[in-house]
Amino acid sequence: MKRAASVLASVAVAGAILGNSVTAVLAATFTYPWFSAGLVNNYDLTAAQMQANYDRVVHYSLFPWVSELRLDTLPMSDSGRQHFADAKDLFQVFVQAGLICLVIALVLGIWLWRRHRSSGFLIAGGIITLASPLLIAIPLMINFDRSFVVFHELFFDNDLWIFDPRTDPIINYLPESLFMRNAFAILVLMIVLSVAVIIWGRWAGRRAARARLSAE
Repeated sequence: MKRAASVLASVAVAGAILGNSVTAVLAATFTYPWFSAGLVNNYDLTAAQMQANYDRVVHYSLFPWVSELRLDTLPMSDSGRQHFADAKDLFQVFVQAGLICLVIALVLGIWLWRRHRSSGFLIAGGIITLASPLLIAIPLMINFDRSFVVFHELFFDNDLWIFDPRTDPIINYLPESLFMRNAFAILVLMIVLSVAVIIWGRWAGRRAARARLSAE
């Protein structure tokens, strides 16, 4: 029982870090002015209007109760609207999986600590997660354009992600730099959280070991 719980808790820790890193970085819409270098403002929108459009795209993608994407200052085609709906489905996997994994990790983690004074699942989960961003970062740094295309080909079964700026000008306000910097921010946050979890696990393990020695 302990071994199975430890394995499941380790996987849950990794899933929680991944899912919540994606959610946290995307939810931090205040980064838009710094992350969106190179955008084409062909509709002469103000900074506030551009930020409002980005906020709406992100809120639509992350919040399940936001059922419709409406941009007051930009037109949108049916195909563009459908791609955002497809992207929302993908983001919801990260959002919901991150929350579910967090609950599982907390429940099993508390049980493992109280019953067995075990914190190895934290270290294992952190190591599992730490390997992922390091591997993902390599192709992103070598050729981000190609990685971006491959990502869309893998996760979307149509070509609606290829926007026409004439019918969906929102794409001009979502430049490649925005996607690239968000991607690296997610990887950095994953690394930080992974290291923090590993340190926490090692600290808890040493604490448990000292408690056992004192009891003897």
